[in-house]
Amino acid sequence: MMKLVGMSLEEMEEFIRGLGKERYRARQLFRWVYKKGASDFEVMTDLSKPFREELSRIARIGSIREVRRLTSRDGSATKFLLELEDGERVESVLIRDEGRRTVCLSCQVGCPLGCKFCATGKMGFKRNLTAGEILEQLLHIRRVLCGEGEEVTNVVFMGMGEPLLNYEEVMKAVRLIRHEMGIGLGARRITLSTAGIVPGMERLSEEGVPIGLAISLNATDDATRTELMPINSRYPMKVLLKAAKDFSRRYKRRITFEYVLIYGVNDSPEHARKLAEILKGIPCKVNLIPYNPIPDAPFERPPDERVLKFQEVLLSRNYTATLRDSKGRDIGAACGQLRASA
Repeated sequence: MMKLVGMSLEEMEEFIRGLGKERYRARQLFRWVYKKGASDFEVMTDLSKPFREELSRIARIGSIREVRRLTSRDGSATKFLLELEDGERVESVLIRDEGRRTVCLSCQVGCPLGCKFCATGKMGFKRNLTAGEILEQLLHIRRVLCGEGEEVTNVVFMGMGEPLLNYEEVMKAVRLIRHEMGIGLGARRITLSTAGIVPGMERLSEEGVPIGLAISLNATDDATRTELMPINSRYPMKVLLKAAKDFSRRYKRRITFEYVLIYGVNDSPEHARKLAEILKGIPCKVNLIPYNPIPDAPFERPPDERVLKFQEVLLSRNYTATLRDSKGRDIGAACGQLRASA
């Protein structure tokens, strides 16, 4: 049975052509699936009843199933545990901020990178998600928001998995999120976060995909970064920072560097001074993220005064350095905590 979520307009036109229908029917169907977020053929009232019945026999809109939903005590974050067609599970997060409703999407079941401070990395890697499975997360959460009279304003690929290791499917999802006949979010409202997959960053730059880029840095020297993030042994910091600079230069946009502050590991004023030094010449901002605890990890969250001192060092050197308010920490929905738990 064909699944419609994940189809491009061209693929939907081919599908409709195979049914012997007029080409414009594909555009109608595309709008229903993506722009209006329909989950049932019966609501597609500009399609004839016989055609709707035919579609329901041979196709389905999506297949994702919500298993559980948790909302943080302050209401700022809701975590969705979603089951895919093959029984695998992923987590997605809705973040409510002043003037923004951001959806954090997963792109893999698990993750192959094994970052030491991340719960997803401890799961190991199972498989990549398809573009359809990525989009179904967004469409599901969008329906929830629409029921509250609100709309998605931003999308971030910061959930489970490394987006640049699932490049084709993630980019197909990005194109469909941006499509003017569909969800219609502008490129500046979409951000992709990477652990530093340099070939993927270079490809993103070469192919002219003008979305926001965030790089999970988390250290100021190769030894520490390799210990925290084994991928650094393949793409060391000098190579990574050059790729970041090239991307920023091409798009005239600031890179976001994400820096998880871990007590006694990378959070001293000297680390802050070194960070300012290595980022010199790269148009950027720094998101400081105090470590969010995960099971069986030997790390601690720094005291607030230590975090503020780190920030002050960067600010004194004219960097934009923000403290990320990790929404949803009490429900395991904050940075580094997603693990598709039952």
